Amino acid sequence: MKHIAIFIALAAAIAASPAQAAGVMNESQARVAAAKILKGDPYGQSFDQIMKNIDEAHLITGGSICGARVTRPVWQFQIVVAKNRNPSGDSEIKGPLVIDGQTGKLVCAGLPFLD
Repeated sequence: MKHIAIFIALAAAIAASPAQAAGVMNESQARVAAAKILKGDPYGQSFDQIMKNIDEAHLITGGSICGARVTRPVWQFQIVVAKNRNPSGDSEIKGPLVIDGQTGKLVCAGLPFLD
């Protein structure tokens, strides 16, 4: 429930931003898109499980990422699956997940088990 309240507040705050007017997903929308990509072991089977593994989110509109220059907005998420939440229990999983800021499609990831 805590995540839902945070998403509602973020959506309200971001809805009026210039990026939203340009067709870029707000953070709540981007998190949903990221969750669809991450769904499954070891990242979680439910939205709440997946959200526990998304540590940070940043909208990136310039510079470089994934070894290339940013030419359109992307959302970068830092994913952290703690050892105690990793179904294999072997170790912590940590890395970035980058999605297109307009389509939500995977741009690149530094995480195992993603196609």
